[in-house]
Order: sequence, then structure tokens, then C-alpha cells
Amino acid sequence: MQSRHSLRYLFLFLFLSLNLFAVDGKIKVFIKSQDTIYTSQKITVSVELLSDAFSITDAKIIFPASKKYMVQAPKSAAYLGQDEVEGEDWQMVHYDYDVYALQAGKIEIPSISVSFTASMGYGQPKKEFLIKSDSLNFDVRSPEGVKANQFVLVTDNFILNSELKPEKKALIIGDALALSITQKAQGVPDILLSPIVYKSNAFLRVYEKEPSLQSGLKGAYDVSRTDSFTFVANGEGNVTLPSQEILWWNSKTKTVNVEKIPEMTFEIFPDPQIAIDAQREKEKKLLLYAGLSVLLLLVGYKLLSPMYHRYKLKRQEAYKKSEEGKFDMLLSTLKKDDAPGVYRDFYHWLSVASPELGRGGFSAIISEQPSFERSLHELDEVLAVPKQLFDKTGFTVELKKFREVLMKQNEKKEQGLPSDINPIA
Repeated sequence: MQSRHSLRYLFLFLFLSLNLFAVDGKIKVFIKSQDTIYTSQKITVSVELLSDAFSITDAKIIFPASKKYMVQAPKSAAYLGQDEVEGEDWQMVHYDYDVYALQAGKIEIPSISVSFTASMGYGQPKKEFLIKSDSLNFDVRSPEGVKANQFVLVTDNFILNSELKPEKKALIIGDALALSITQKAQGVPDILLSPIVYKSNAFLRVYEKEPSLQSGLKGAYDVSRTDSFTFVANGEGNVTLPSQEILWWNSKTKTVNVEKIPEMTFEIFPDPQIAIDAQREKEKKLLLYAGLSVLLLLVGYKLLSPMYHRYKLKRQEAYKKSEEGKFDMLLSTLKKDDAPGVYRDFYHWLSVASPELGRGGFSAIISEQPSFERSLHELDEVLAVPKQLFDKTGFTVELKKFREVLMKQNEKKEQGLPSDINPIA
């Protein structure tokens, strides 16, 4: 009983295996029309998957990448049907691929790789096929008036617009401008619309956004591309952005057209607020330096003031003890009605200017300067009788003459009087 069931499974396995290996598959790859086209125009490459099985699934079609053309794959098969192969009806799945020429000349599409699976029905095993097609060739013409191998967009309608916000030519560092450039065309894929390029420079920083592509539009234009830029002023001076040109060929009028975005010139000025801030910063630094200077002066005064006062007192004391200081004191006393004070200060001065004459009294002084006799006698009398007249002016004149005499005498000495009895200032 068990061996009978095993035989059934074996026959079923052999039956399914024979059916699976009996399934066959093929492909057809061809260009629908061999009419000559221009750059950016398309040809249709049809790919058909064929099998003598009941169903075709898991289709995968790969075109070799190339800079000479661009392939736009369909979202789904164009249609399903049957085709006669060697007198038998085979299942067929038809795909149409749009191939757009990117340059003129003879364009070759190398082998297209096609894979799919086929089976005899639901629940039946699948057989996988991997087939490569033969290469395909088609001719592409360059429109009249266009250089050979130069890409040009061929379309019935084309328009190029730009919008700058805000519209101004004078900028301040930090200002931003938004530029949008829109291309619209008819009968070409949106991806063939040329990109617009602006580059940053020393005056403007350029920030580019992802382009916005649209297709399936209604009206005279069915595709569009919008390139958006933000320009930020970052350097003082004059700057010019170059013009942008797009070449296209009108397939109706058979003429070459050039659409332009004119050059844009901007004058960039420094930000006045930056200058104000810099000036304020400078003023702050000056105030800080001034404050620090005042603080240092105060600290220095606090530290050096006692030393200075001691030095000043020492100088004053030395001045009072010097010949010059005592002589100035005598002159000051002469301006007063103080004969005893004059006598006292006279001998104080003389004790420094000429101690020998001081010890000799008036007679020694008169012998040195006879013209001084009258003034000295008047001083002597006014000391005895205070109401006596005393010619202070005459005394002062004779006193100064007497001092000059003493100065000249002492200059002849080995160590002069001024350096000995008067401190150096």
C-alpha cells in the first residue's frame, strides 16, 4: 500500500518536471520607427516577452547606461496578447520604452538584458529566463544652425522666466536675495531641461535648492523645471553674476532660438550697524583702558605718595638750610616791618654764605663792601630805636650786591659755593 502511494508521487513529480522543462521563452526587441530624429527627441524601443506557458511574470528589463541617450521606462506593460511562434500561439507581454537622444550621430544601444519567469498556471512551478538582445542602432540629426555634437532642446514651445526677490541692486553685507528660474517646454521629459548654475564668489555666497521638476501640465507647456537660489552678500564691493543662456530648436519653425537670463550686477556696502558696533566696541575699550590707567595712577599714587612726600619734605628742608633758601627768607622778611627779624635772618644767611664775615660783624662786612655801611648802620639804629627810619629798598639793593660779591669770591674756590651750599634742583 505504501509503495503504491510512492509510485503516485513519483509519477506526479515526473509529470510536473516534464511540463516545466517543456516551457520555452523568447524576447523580441525592436525600434518601432526608424525615422531620423533630432537631439532631445525620442524613439520608442519595444520589448516583447514571449512564452508557450500560460503566464509570464517577474519581468525585469535593463538598458545599458550611456551618455548618448536617456531611457524612460513605462510604469507597466503596454498590452498583453498572443503571437505566433513556429505555428503555435505564445503568450506575449509588450513594453514600450522611450529613448531620448542626447547627441547627434549614430547611436547604438548595446544588448538589453531581459529576465522573466513563466509557468503553466497558478500553483505550477516557474521557469526563469535570462536573455540578452542584439544591439540596436538609430540615427540622430543635429538641427540646422547648431554645432555638431552640441545638445539642443527640440520642442514646439519653450519659455524661460526669472524672478528676483527683493528686486534691488544695492545690498548690505548680510542681505539675502531669492532667485527662481523656471523653464517650460512641450513634448520633452522634464529631466532634459538644462540645469542653471551660479557659483559662489568673494562677494556673494550662493545656496542652491533642489530643482523642482513637473510633468503632465496642461496648456502650451506640459513640463517645467524651476531652479531656486539664495544669494547672501558677504563681501564689500561690486559683483556681476553672468548671464544664463539656453539654446533650443523650434520644431515647427525649424529655427534656433536663444533664451537668456541677463547678467545681474550688485553693489555691496558694509553694514552700518557693524561700523556702529565696532565704534562702540572701540569706545568701550578706550573707557576700559582709561579706567585701568586711572586705577593704576591711583594705586601708584597710593604707593608712591608717602615716598614723594618724604622726598618733598627732604628737599624743602635742604632748601631752607641752603644759602639760596636763607637768602629768600631774608628778602621775604625785608618786606615786613620787622627789623629784628631782618637782623636775625641776615646773620642766618651769612652763616652759610660766608661764615668768616658773619663772625667778624658789621665791620668785616663793611670792609668787604663799603657801600653797604649806611644800610647796616640804619639797621643797627632801628634795632636800638624802633621808630627810626629804615630804608628797606636801599638795604635790599646793597644786600644783593653783597651777595654777588660773595658768589664771585666763592666761585674761585676749588669747591664752589653754589654746589656746596645750594642743593641741586
